[in-house]
Formats: sequence, structure tokens, C-alpha cells
Amino acid sequence: MFQPPREKARPGIVWGERIIDLNAASGFMENRERAPGKFPLFKNLEEFLAGGTKAVQRVKRITSWMREQVSGSTRPLAGLKAMLFESQKVRLLPPLSCPPKILCLARNYASHVREVVSDSPLPQDLLIFMKPSTAIIGPEEPIIIPPECEKLDHEVELAVVIGQKGRYIPEEKAMDHVAGYTIFNDISDREYVGQKENPPLVNWFFMKGRDTFAPLGPYLVMKGEIKDPHGLRLRLWVNGELRQDSLGEEMIFKIPRVLSRISRFVTLEPGDVIATGTPTGTSFSTKKYLQAGDVVECAIEGMGRLRNFIQVKKGDYWKK
Repeated sequence: MFQPPREKARPGIVWGERIIDLNAASGFMENRERAPGKFPLFKNLEEFLAGGTKAVQRVKRITSWMREQVSGSTRPLAGLKAMLFESQKVRLLPPLSCPPKILCLARNYASHVREVVSDSPLPQDLLIFMKPSTAIIGPEEPIIIPPECEKLDHEVELAVVIGQKGRYIPEEKAMDHVAGYTIFNDISDREYVGQKENPPLVNWFFMKGRDTFAPLGPYLVMKGEIKDPHGLRLRLWVNGELRQDSLGEEMIFKIPRVLSRISRFVTLEPGDVIATGTPTGTSFSTKKYLQAGDVVECAIEGMGRLRNFIQVKKGDYWKK
């Protein structure tokens, strides 16, 4: 999703240093091919994902048609400029703003388990918590914390986005239900980790559920673009200092197992976001907690970079 200056947000396709306006390209193509309604517009990526395989094929068709226009293999279309935007001149939004569910795995990397509780055994089953959709923000947006927050933590994670509805999904069929992947930063206020208990008791909602505590994006990368999601390199910097740097192969529970296990309890729906856990290097272990003004940047191979900054703001009553 992206937003040109002084215009409405709309879905787009990243194409090199430019972004294709999916709605505009669809309209131009329909008009030229005299096939109105063949390529319906998508208001957002939630609608795109709900369209399933047919929607994916439509987008591929539009992309192919645009490639023909730009390459000059056919006569260039007069309205081409209305369909292409320079990436640096638009605002990138989170790919999904209100997913049906945001499910997050805790302690799914052995290195992270050991940095949290050094003598803790590896989990024998998935540890899952949920975040509200109000926690989602996109690139270049502030992570807002109250003045009393002194133990703010970062966690770069690979997020799986569901494309096909399913329940009781066998592991061997789990990847059929994946639409693609994006970057997720699981922001946490570690003040809500118990200090006297062993293992520590955690107030998950207060620690991880605040507004802005789920930076997401910048893109939804389709499944076919990623050969092996477990082989991707995850990195995170704070003010240019590398804090986290690991491979997805460290996951204790791999993606097929995660999706299969979750689907025994809830129906997976198109647009669901499943964050697969974080590796070592969090502030909880280094004690280098995030401060006001810090810039946090996450990167996963082939998926761009997700950059946000920390802003302290006192909460005031408001209504709408």
C-alpha cells in the first residue's frame, strides 16, 4: 500500500525504483482491451488476499501488460505516467492495516530462549500471544511510548501472511495457505516481565499490545518470490548499530508446523499475520533499551527495510 502526496492510499506493485498504481493500471488495461470488469479494483491488500488465486493471476496479468507498455514492445500508452510513481516520492503504508488476526510466536529461536532464561529448556510446543490491529504502523511512523516506559525492546521477525482459509491443516499442505511474507517488529515494554518469578510471569497484553507496537512492512512479498523463508537473514539496527543478525533456519518450530498447529485451534483466514519469533540480540539481554529519538531499522533478505523511530508522548483523552 502507498499514498501519493495529497491523494488517497491505494495498492501498488513495487517495480524497481517505481511503484505501479494497481487501480490505475487495471483501469487503463480494461479500457484498452475493452474488457470492463475483467480486472476489478482492490481497495486494499485485504481485498486482494480475499480474492485468492484469481486475484493473484489478475495482478500478474496487469504486471505483464505494464511491462509491455514500458519496454516499447507495443505502442506506449499516453497515460503511462499516471500509473507509475517514484518510490521516493510516495508514502509507504503497512501492507495490511486491519488483519483478522495477529498471532505472534514467543521463544521460537533457541538463541533467544537462552538469552531470556539461560537455564530454560527449549519449548515443546508453540507459545503464542496476540496483538490488536491498532498496534500496526507502517514505515517511517513513530513508535509512541509514555514517559514512564524505560525498558522498551525490539524484535525483528519474519511474518507469514495467510492467503487461503483453512482449519486442521496438515503440515504437508500448510505452505499452500501462505500468500507471502513481510517484516514485523515485535515491540515490547519489558517492565511487564515479572522480576521475582522463575520462569518469569509475563503480562503479555500490557507488554506487547500498545498502539504502535507492531511495525509492519514495507511490502508484502509473494510466496513465489522467496525460495526458502527459513534461509533468510534477519537483521536489526538501532541508530546504525547492528543489534540482531541471524538466519531463519534457527526457528525451533518451522512454518509448516506453526500453521498446522495453530489451525487446530482457530481458523486461519486470508490476511492473518503470523510473526514467527525473533533471534538473539534483544534489548532484554543487552540492557540497551530503546530511548526517545532512537531510529530502529529492520531488514530481511529480499523484503526491503522497515524503519521507525521512538517518540515519547503523554497520553491525553480523545474521542472520535
